Amino acid sequence: MFSPTILLILNLALPAFGISCYKSDPLFNTQGVQHHMSFCTAIYDVANKHGTFNGGDRDPVRTEKFKMDSNLGKDCRVQKAQNDVDGEWFETYTCHCFTPMCNFPFSFEEFKARGFTLAPHPSKAFSIW
Repeated sequence: MFSPTILLILNLALPAFGISCYKSDPLFNTQGVQHHMSFCTAIYDVANKHGTFNGGDRDPVRTEKFKMDSNLGKDCRVQKAQNDVDGEWFETYTCHCFTPMCNFPFSFEEFKARGFTLAPHPSKAFSIW
């Protein structure tokens, strides 16, 4: 049997290996969970009203800006992207979050009703939830 101390240490160490994120892409009809990620993402295409959900694994130094933006209540931002096929520009909401399974695949309508945020309590300053 493991001692309570060893179990406590293992519990504390597990988050150091990364977080799990929802993975869903309606264009390719894929769903699942990604493990050992640095952060989770949700990208909503405004024109088509669908979302793509994933995880990312980057150097912690490079993700600090994302964390600071999330702390300031800016987990999601409007961005313009260019289509690779025809060069047409389109708008997306690009969201980053840093807790396990924080990129729940809300429908675009629910995302809009929540104030265009993934946060459980929108704009909760100085907390990554």
